[in-house]
Amino acid sequence: MLSRRTVLLSLLSQSERPMTTIRANLLLALLSEGEEKPSFSFIPTESGPYSIDLLHDLRAFAKAGKVALEGEAITLQDDALDPASYALGEIEQDLLLEGLARYGSRSDDALLAAILKRRPYYGIRTERSDRAIEEIREQIESAERGLYTLGYEGLSIDQFINHLITANIKTVVDVREFAFSRRSEFVRSTLEEALSRVQITYIGMPEVGIPTKARKEILEHKSKEELLAYWEEEILPTTGPSATRLAALVREHNTALICHEEDPGQCHRSRFSAFALEHEPSIGAIYDIRTTREQS
Repeated sequence: MLSRRTVLLSLLSQSERPMTTIRANLLLALLSEGEEKPSFSFIPTESGPYSIDLLHDLRAFAKAGKVALEGEAITLQDDALDPASYALGEIEQDLLLEGLARYGSRSDDALLAAILKRRPYYGIRTERSDRAIEEIREQIESAERGLYTLGYEGLSIDQFINHLITANIKTVVDVREFAFSRRSEFVRSTLEEALSRVQITYIGMPEVGIPTKARKEILEHKSKEELLAYWEEEILPTTGPSATRLAALVREHNTALICHEEDPGQCHRSRFSAFALEHEPSIGAIYDIRTTREQS
């Protein structure tokens, strides 16, 4: 897989038409079809496929003076770039030029139509409607009702959001004590902004989290299982009000507890969700999105 930012800068430098964020997303969604491991993932929005990673890359470029962003318009600052910094290999360059030759002169509407023929999923939040798009909408709407859990470990922000969309999640409840991550896209402010693009509400429940001090002290000499045992003994019994609040959300619509760990068995979210179900039976059922198995 090529560096996302190399691919993006190469596209901006070689496109002959003015570029907007919407158009960049459409072109990269089409170009990614030819990549064995696509540089970008996309989520469905009102304008079609959209990459949160791409948005973050553009903002980083703007901060570094490599591009100028004005509304949706993107302008490459040629004098601030060394062409060698975004040069592609011969095969990748040929694929980019081939893609631009095929799609570069098309309108945004035509680009979206080409994408939806291949990936109707990206049309579920647009005004477009055909059998394939409607079937996907209906499939999402018919997702099992209940409480879901999801860890972002190993996922891009766009892959993470797609997991939520396909489970028909309307609210996420973050059970980290501090909604901070070494990956900036999962810090509360940026995560909340990303979720808002697909009309998913973010709620923090830091009182359910594992205390940072205990995490550091216990993991220094003991196992993760011992850390979870400490949390279950000291913190879990205090979370009754949070469980009640969670149950109220689940009664309204599908809700997901989110944290870092991919494996729910290695994360306190699974123990809190089980406690919440016992405390509030109206929750009904618990599912981990990535393992796609009912946990209750």
